[in-house]
Amino acid sequence: MKVFIYTLGCKVNEVDSELYAQEMRLLGAETTTTLTEADAVIVNSCSVTNRAQAQSLQFARRALRERPGAPVYLTGCGSALLNLTRTQAPVGVTVVAMSDRAEVARLVVGSDGAVQAVARWVDRRIQRAGARNRVDVRVQEGCDNMCTYCVVPFVRGSRLESKPIDVAVDEVMGLATAGVKEVVLTGTEIGKYGRTPLVLEKHAREQTPDMLPVLLDSMLGALETAGLPTRIRISSLNPDAITEALVSQFANHAALCPQLHLPLQSGSDAVLQRMRRPYTSKDLLGSVQRLRADGPSFALTTDVIVGFPGETEQDLQATLDVIRLAEFAKVHVFPYSPRPFTPAAREAHQVSAGVAKERLHRVLEAAEQTGMAFAYRFIGRDVTIVSEKSSPGEVEGYSEHYLWTEGHVCGNKILERDSFVVVRVEGCHFDGDRVVLSGNVAA
Repeated sequence: MKVFIYTLGCKVNEVDSELYAQEMRLLGAETTTTLTEADAVIVNSCSVTNRAQAQSLQFARRALRERPGAPVYLTGCGSALLNLTRTQAPVGVTVVAMSDRAEVARLVVGSDGAVQAVARWVDRRIQRAGARNRVDVRVQEGCDNMCTYCVVPFVRGSRLESKPIDVAVDEVMGLATAGVKEVVLTGTEIGKYGRTPLVLEKHAREQTPDMLPVLLDSMLGALETAGLPTRIRISSLNPDAITEALVSQFANHAALCPQLHLPLQSGSDAVLQRMRRPYTSKDLLGSVQRLRADGPSFALTTDVIVGFPGETEQDLQATLDVIRLAEFAKVHVFPYSPRPFTPAAREAHQVSAGVAKERLHRVLEAAEQTGMAFAYRFIGRDVTIVSEKSSPGEVEGYSEHYLWTEGHVCGNKILERDSFVVVRVEGCHFDGDRVVLSGNVAA
């Protein structure tokens, strides 16, 4: 049996999809990257925006058309939103509730076999790399921020839960021993890692809300002791999580990638307050300063929402100012999307789609400028990539700073995929929505 898995949205969804694939292999099925040969289809959906929800359902309909007779399963946040809004899925699509995610593999394969289903996500571990050579490891689930525009707490849950430190370290050590070169720690609100009795009861002497540095120190220390070269990347943190204890981990461990995603959403404090974000623009810039205290090459990416209800031209200008001051390497820009159950969707002063689109382009223009300015810092320096694409005379992959890098290989050689490669940077350019470094592979 061959199963096609289509994943939309965040890294947490990517973790779920990898777990589905892993569990189906244990049940005798295999995944395929070709929809037309699939015996079953899983759409791991996203609902963070109207567009993401629409894309999820659109692909489900496409799967029904292109693979008539093959069962199609809709899981993820999009399925949760359908249930919450009592909206019917396309005819022929089976909706799997978020609470039933652990049973997806059994449901798809149709097995009542001896493989024991694990209901709790904290006990489930990814054991090997999938199609990508970076592996996302989920260490936290749930978000209780209740931002006024966000549907995530409704569909994914507001109860904070964290994977115990020993379990998370063991999972990463297993991946590193298997040869994985990079692990990305992820979660719904990873900055609140450890704010649960599940973790704290095992670390009574360290009962502090700032448990992420404790996890990092344990994980990186274990890798160093074992002599394993795997590098660790943190996915996304709000500014309030950028504590001195966290910053010290970057200074203490060379294997901790000097890059973070630091969500901005808006540079206007008035808008941030209406969004119910847990920081001000000054807080964010202070976090940037702390992270770059030892050098200006610490890479930061961010999210920005344009056209939030009541956003003025002055608010947008404040956002552009913060983007330039923070010198982000990349900015993900989204027009505001009203979501069910959220207070912002009920606000009177909605911004028109035309104005939001115009503002989006202005933010993208500023993002290209800051991205290129940041990339220029690496010219003449060496970066280390994990090779993802390799062809005669060319190798490509992400550097430790999460900048896509193209390296020229002397003698038209083909380098091994999924290996560390040092590239001396000689130039940079903007490609699509990201900056790209280019140079020569070190001899």
